[in-house]
Amino acid sequence: MLGALEIKSIRFNIKTTYRDYGPLDLIYLAKLIFWLTGSYPTRRLGSNLLIGLAVFWCLFGLFRGAGAQEQDYTPLCRELEKSGVEILDSGIAYGVPYVEIKVPLGSSVTSICRRVPSLGADFPRCREKIAFFNALNPSYIKTKERQPFSLEADTLKIPLDLKMVPEIFPAYDDSLAPYDKFILVDIGKGFLALYDQGELKRVYPISAGAAGKKTPLISFKIVDKQKDHWSNIYDTWMPWSLLIKAPYYIHGGALPGQSDSAGCIRLFPKDAEELYQLVEVGTPGRIIQTSKLEQIYPAPFCR
Repeated sequence: MLGALEIKSIRFNIKTTYRDYGPLDLIYLAKLIFWLTGSYPTRRLGSNLLIGLAVFWCLFGLFRGAGAQEQDYTPLCRELEKSGVEILDSGIAYGVPYVEIKVPLGSSVTSICRRVPSLGADFPRCREKIAFFNALNPSYIKTKERQPFSLEADTLKIPLDLKMVPEIFPAYDDSLAPYDKFILVDIGKGFLALYDQGELKRVYPISAGAAGKKTPLISFKIVDKQKDHWSNIYDTWMPWSLLIKAPYYIHGGALPGQSDSAGCIRLFPKDAEELYQLVEVGTPGRIIQTSKLEQIYPAPFCR
């Protein structure tokens, strides 16, 4: 049983709802119950029970999406529906709750932000966040037939909280600490990260190689930098180009909402310019492919 002095160490506090409790609270609550009832279990049984409670809470926390479900996004969902947008799914991507919508013909990120009142109230942030989340130029328009600079994706993810920052890459990576700068490209996630001595400094959305022209998974060092590069292969302007291995570049270009390049890594031109200024010839990097960190399930955010 707990001794008289041990009871002072119990830090269980009354919270307003069960969602406010963490794993330590549950452990302290279990100890308190055992002490009050005089039936504190054997050490082994008690340890197993406490570990089970902690594991359950951690798993439940993943399902909750770090508290995302506590917020009711029904008003925004209703606004989307009233504006003629069809909601297909919802879920959590990189810690951010979202709904996935079918893109209406003739629509763009810009037009969606304008037609939905809650999104239009913070128009600049809406364009920026949805464009980032979907690796999509906000001005590209969904058309019946593919055209230059058209919105290629059939669906869009709409973040339900524009103030939340997606956690796509770890804030610190020990393995990258020896490098002054390191470029990590994840074509599975669809993002590029710039690290400085292991600390995450920038994250940019990308468009990698389309089907049949897959971007190679390689380690590299920047071979050359060209502010205004012109591709001799595709007769295309590739601004703010970083040659990583011929004929593959990181450069500014079109982001239509899906992997669409001939194998290069495309960034928004403004992002490509910033990256160009932040790295030098010789900066190392790596291209990897991992799964997207998201959970998709029937609209719990639209009640």
